[in-house]
Amino acid sequence: MLAGCSGSDGDAAPERASAAPAVSAELPELPDPADLPDPRTITGVSAVTGVGEPVPVTDDPQPQLPVELTDADGYDVVVDDVSRILALDLYGAYTKTLIGLGMRDSIIGRTVSSDEPSLANLPVVTQGGHNINVEAVLELNPSLVIVDHSIGPREAIDQIRDVGVPVVVMEPLHTVDGISEDINTLGSVVGLPDDAEVLAERSVKQYEQAVADIRTITPEDPLRMAFLYARGTGGVFFILGEEDGVNELIKGVGGIDVATENGIRTASPANAESLAKLNPDVFIMMEKGLESTNGVDGLLERPGVAQTIAGQNRRIVTVPDGQALAFGPQTGDLLERLAIELYAPEKK
Repeated sequence: MLAGCSGSDGDAAPERASAAPAVSAELPELPDPADLPDPRTITGVSAVTGVGEPVPVTDDPQPQLPVELTDADGYDVVVDDVSRILALDLYGAYTKTLIGLGMRDSIIGRTVSSDEPSLANLPVVTQGGHNINVEAVLELNPSLVIVDHSIGPREAIDQIRDVGVPVVVMEPLHTVDGISEDINTLGSVVGLPDDAEVLAERSVKQYEQAVADIRTITPEDPLRMAFLYARGTGGVFFILGEEDGVNELIKGVGGIDVATENGIRTASPANAESLAKLNPDVFIMMEKGLESTNGVDGLLERPGVAQTIAGQNRRIVTVPDGQALAFGPQTGDLLERLAIELYAPEKK
């Protein structure tokens, strides 16, 4: 993916004034397993809230620069200035990681998926969610653009590179098993490998703790779930599959991903036939996606939705768009909050 070296003189990273905690913040408290309803009797819409932002592992990051590397597209890049960063991907994972590394003040713009409150006033440099606006990028005079091919097009990335802006194209694993590697890779790009190792270790511990906690409240007969992706009341309506990361999200909260069970590997049209075949107990959706359909009533007007068990019970759990499939530093926190909404929304 990325290869190279950082720090031209090979000096070790400066010591920090204080060590980061093993866990950034306490995970949300789960309800008593003995006090849970049958999750199949729960009806209506519930929403995951309160994930917040990563707690930085340091308040005084000291990047080791320059960093020399070969990016995922095979370009040799020298990173010698991380004061003005654009970190762009469909899921908002890069900005979350940079915030966790203490680099919030270096972020100068964002995609719509980077919806952290501290970034709310920064300009959005994408159109339609995942198309890079080259003019908007160049107006910000970035010293470094970090991007992957979840957004594009490739020609836009080439244009930015061609005017002399250092561009690092990433190729993230984007899985729960890849949380540590993805954080460490990004940390190496910005010259913070040691801080990235601390953040990665903390994030993996949180994830593992969350999965263990959630096992105590999941039913013996797992809920059957499907992740719906919708934008508006028109034709953007898909069932997300294994390659989109939803299987790992659903497994993490103790459910069965009916899309993966039925061989759906990537986004597939959500029509009446496919929904009838999947017939989930629960739909998981991005928060703004449900809003864009005019809420649950609008969603139920889509062919096939009202005929599913989830549709009949109006059983939908929404997740913040910028957290749903990020698989970054807050994965553990997200999973626990999602589990609460699935199994005991009235107990939170």
